[in-house]
Amino acid sequence: MSRAGSVRADAGDMPAERAREWALRRQWPADAVHALCAVLRSRGRTVGVVTFLRGSGRTAFERSDAVYAEDVAVRIAAALDLAGALGPE
Repeated sequence: MSRAGSVRADAGDMPAERAREWALRRQWPADAVHALCAVLRSRGRTVGVVTFLRGSGRTAFERSDAVYAEDVAVRIAAALDLAGALGPE
């Protein structure tokens, strides 16, 4: 979560059983082989991480996907921050 940008990970070139173990070790669905994680940051604070996953039938995440994910992450973080500000203390 301390990274400034998104992180892409890929198990697509691994044998099927190793890719399955890779996904399960991360507590993702067993058929996930491509991942993209973006930090949820609002007003200088990190409030979480959003993870996007793809199966073997899809291509690996590209830079354009990361740019889109970072845009989505900004919106999610702002919504979470606002919800926290409006909620009971």
